[in-house]
Amino acid sequence: MHDDDTQHMDTALMLDGNAAAGELEAIFGRDMTMAVARCYECAADTMIGALMAFTRGPGAVLCCPHCHTSVMRIVETPNGYYVDVRGAAYMRFARL
Repeated sequence: MHDDDTQHMDTALMLDGNAAAGELEAIFGRDMTMAVARCYECAADTMIGALMAFTRGPGAVLCCPHCHTSVMRIVETPNGYYVDVRGAAYMRFARL
């Protein structure tokens, strides 16, 4: 668990999920910012564009704005993408 100062600093470094829109579109072939992810930890339904995005690492981490659990991790390598969605109970998006 974070203390208040660490949590404030972590939150200050985060953008909204729209910061990962380009990577998500490259992976899924569509705009994913309006897709909904249910947080596995707190069961909050949040549009991916409204998740909190930490992009200052070798990839992007998208977190639940309610409980700060990591919902999705994205890393691009020379050979492809790794997408970890263990923090999402599910993702829901409209058919094309």
